[in-house]
Amino acid sequence: MLVERIMTSPCLTINDHHTIEQALELMAQKDIRHLPVVDETMKVLGIVTDRDINLALPSILGEEDSAAHLAMPVTRIMHKDVVTCHPLDFVEDIAVDFYELKIGSIPVVQNNKCIGIVTQKDMLNTFLELTGVTAPGSAIEVAVPDQPGIMHEVTKVFNVNKVSIESILVYRDRTNPGYKLVLIRMQSMNPTKIIADLNDTGFRVRTPQNSGL
Repeated sequence: MLVERIMTSPCLTINDHHTIEQALELMAQKDIRHLPVVDETMKVLGIVTDRDINLALPSILGEEDSAAHLAMPVTRIMHKDVVTCHPLDFVEDIAVDFYELKIGSIPVVQNNKCIGIVTQKDMLNTFLELTGVTAPGSAIEVAVPDQPGIMHEVTKVFNVNKVSIESILVYRDRTNPGYKLVLIRMQSMNPTKIIADLNDTGFRVRTPQNSGL
C-alpha cells in the first residue's frame, strides 16, 4: 500500500512567522495534534505538536508571563530534524520510522513541497484495514513449516471449500524454530470445516476456543 492512499492531503500547515498562540488556536479549532511548519514555498522547515506547546508554556501556577510565551514565533519550539516521506513510499516502510523513532506524524513531501501528512491514527486505521478485522468473518492461526510453497497448500484448503480469504499475516513462531504462524481472516463466520481440513492436511490450527482463551 502506498502512502498517497492513506495520507491526509492537503494538510493544515503553519508558516514560520506565525506565533505559538496561532499554532495553538489552529490545533484547537481543527482538532489536530501535529502541524508542519513551512515557508512561503511550502518547504518543510519543522513540525510542532500539541505536546511541544504544552511543554513550552509555563504552568498556570507559576508567575511567568504566558502572553509573552504565546507571542514567540513557532520556530522557537518546532522540531527541525523532520522525518518526511514521499506519496509513492510504501506504508510498510514508513511504519518502521514510526516504530523506531517513536514519532506521531510524518509530513508527505513531493517536489520539495508539503502536500500531506500521515499520523499514528492513519497507521492504525491502515493496520485494521490490512488485517480485515473491520469486515464480518472469523480468524484462525495456522502453524506451518518455514519452507517454499507451503502457503499454496494452506490456501488450497480454502479454495476447495470455496471460502474467500480476507487477509493473511505471516510472522515467525518464536517458540518453534523452523515454523511460521499464519493468521488468516476469512469471509466465513463458521470456520469449523476449514479447521478440520487443515488439521487433516497436517497443519496445526489454533483458535481462541482451542487455545484456552
